Amino acid sequence: MVNDTSGSVHTGLSMSELAPNGTLSPHVHSYEEGFYILAGRAIVSIENRSYLLGPGDFGALKVGTPHAWRNAGGEPVRWLQMAAPQPKPAGQGRDTFFLKDGSIPTDATPLDPANVQGHLLGHFDVGQIPRGDEGRMTGGLQGVFLKWMIDEKLGARHHRMLFIEYQPGVSIGLHDHTFEESYFILSGEVEATLDDRTYLAKPGNVLWTGVGCVHAFANVGKAPVRWLETFSPQPPAENVFRFAAEWEQRAQELEGH
Repeated sequence: MVNDTSGSVHTGLSMSELAPNGTLSPHVHSYEEGFYILAGRAIVSIENRSYLLGPGDFGALKVGTPHAWRNAGGEPVRWLQMAAPQPKPAGQGRDTFFLKDGSIPTDATPLDPANVQGHLLGHFDVGQIPRGDEGRMTGGLQGVFLKWMIDEKLGARHHRMLFIEYQPGVSIGLHDHTFEESYFILSGEVEATLDDRTYLAKPGNVLWTGVGCVHAFANVGKAPVRWLETFSPQPPAENVFRFAAEWEQRAQELEGH
């Protein structure tokens, strides 16, 4: 969905699906991989341990970590997948390597986020969004709920993945970043302005902003809008946002206009 053909140099965003009885043999990547399960159930083997994962479960696989997938149900399992650094374009070198004589277990226990033995796994779904103002951002972003899922605290080193909700009427002004972002709309609608062009994004739509792309978002509908968002590379410790309005105001103060 987002790769070098999109103009990106840092993001590898894709949708993966395994049919019933489908498997993905044990392998490793020379990039970090994050995932969020949208539908279905899968047995995911990471190194020497296996987990039964379902909707709302997420994880990050560090560079070089052996892993494998098996569909564990009667319906397709589908997940959003993020790779960083960006996988190499076709024909420009290998970055995925399959293990010799690898096997995938046929059963596993459901994920317990409190018992993952150092693996980078967790769970978050819409039912965990707090009511009222609890857990919501304040100041200029009131009405925004943000849940960090994959980040430095979890143990990822090349990307972040987060869950965002904007209540009706909520917006964020024009700004840009030193990193790329991608957005996969889960529910609701959002008006997105990207470098002076405006789009109405709906469930299943994907947006992407490159470094320096000036963008803004507004929930112009009557229902909350929710999406999964990725950052790559990970943001700096300071000056994560550069808001156009703030710098215009500062310019006026400095230049005496």
